[in-house]
Amino acid sequence: MQLAVNLPRRDALAIAVSLGGITLLAWVYLIRMAQDMSSPDALCMAAMQIPHWSAGYFWMMFWMWAVMMVGMMVPSAAPMILMYAAVARKAQRQGTPIAPTGAFTAGYLFMWTAFSFLATLAQWQLDRAALLSPMLVARSPRAG
Repeated sequence: MQLAVNLPRRDALAIAVSLGGITLLAWVYLIRMAQDMSSPDALCMAAMQIPHWSAGYFWMMFWMWAVMMVGMMVPSAAPMILMYAAVARKAQRQGTPIAPTGAFTAGYLFMWTAFSFLATLAQWQLDRAALLSPMLVARSPRAG
């Protein structure tokens, strides 16, 4: 962790606050979504109908996956992002600059967003094969 010591406190604080803000926004979104889904009307509707995978439903599920991944994975990446920022700063001082910390973080988020897209495709196919209930519970012990 020697590298993080070389990062100015102001930079480390800015990165930590930014990552915390991103995480907080993701969790607020997910909590609000869960509250909307747990209302009696939503539970009744979900129990009565199997979701139709329209383009709009696909994108809604994709964004749910993407926001969930950001909310869960950004906090675990924070130490590495801070370390990368220190390395980038040192490389810049030595005249061998590397990609900015924002680009490093954006690449990390992009990969989790790509995973979210694949997870949405998998969920769609599981639903299509009737292996998921309307409440997204596996209907088959084998699928579970």
